[in-house]
Amino acid sequence: MKKRNVGILLYDFVDILDFAGPAEVLSLTAKNRVEETFTLYKKQLLATRPFDVFTITDTGMQIKTHSGIKVEPDFSFENCPELDILIIPGGPLRAVQAVAKNLRIQDWIKKHNNIEYICSVCTGAFILGETGLLNGKKGTTHHLALKIMQKKYPEIRVVSDVKVVHDSNLISSGGVSSGINMALYLVSQIMGKTISERTARNIEFVHY
Repeated sequence: MKKRNVGILLYDFVDILDFAGPAEVLSLTAKNRVEETFTLYKKQLLATRPFDVFTITDTGMQIKTHSGIKVEPDFSFENCPELDILIIPGGPLRAVQAVAKNLRIQDWIKKHNNIEYICSVCTGAFILGETGLLNGKKGTTHHLALKIMQKKYPEIRVVSDVKVVHDSNLISSGGVSSGINMALYLVSQIMGKTISERTARNIEFVHY
């Protein structure tokens, strides 16, 4: 099984759990119990891990999260590796709307429309929605933003009362911690249900 490159898009005022949750799930996923044990105890992640997770900003410059914590990204749009999976986390609506209007970011996301998966967490669905890639497809977002999303993007079939929605190569998830569910769903799709459930037990997450 090939190692998949997972790029997480960051921007000013992004919510930490939106990107840290999926990052931890995918980084700690192991192919078998032996590698899982090593992952739990070794300082460095194993080279054999199935997902290589890194962060990206449009310029490569440091960003400030919604809670004020600063994050230094791994790459910019210019120098990031080729992606197999792209994750777009959410944040407060004003921050998300500003990112969604950024044509450079829109174009960069659209250039990845044929990769294995493009995923959104929480209000990150608004950024994905602005690209038009969700038009005619099912999607979801934070429960407090569902009506806003449906009004703003009427061509998206907005789904409520679910944590993860998968349509074509697009996966969207509900609010904040739902990004963990989304990442575990990704693991199940790529590596199977058994490994996904083992990863959930590893991080002591009630997977439902």
